[in-house]
Amino acid sequence: MKPLNLYMLLGVAVGVSACQSTMPRYEREFGESVRNTLQAQIIHPAAANNPDPVNGLDGRAARDSINSYQKSFSKPVPQPSVFNFGVGGTGSNNGTGNQ
Repeated sequence: MKPLNLYMLLGVAVGVSACQSTMPRYEREFGESVRNTLQAQIIHPAAANNPDPVNGLDGRAARDSINSYQKSFSKPVPQPSVFNFGVGGTGSNNGTGNQ
């Protein structure tokens, strides 16, 4: 066989082998753990299909509770008085050892 034919045959073999799918298993399953985790967080997947609404608070009681909750953040919480003993001020020896 001539060297030119050998190189051409080798080139075709390399070209054909490049078309082969070499995708490993972990690339095929990429993101599957995330999708499984998201699905595991759904408590009741068919909840949107339930036409029976949830019974709970009436509108006025719900509105009042939300307003009360939001008002609790508008007033600052009074801070208790704090006594700082031995922190700065007069009467310290400033590290000299003398009083």
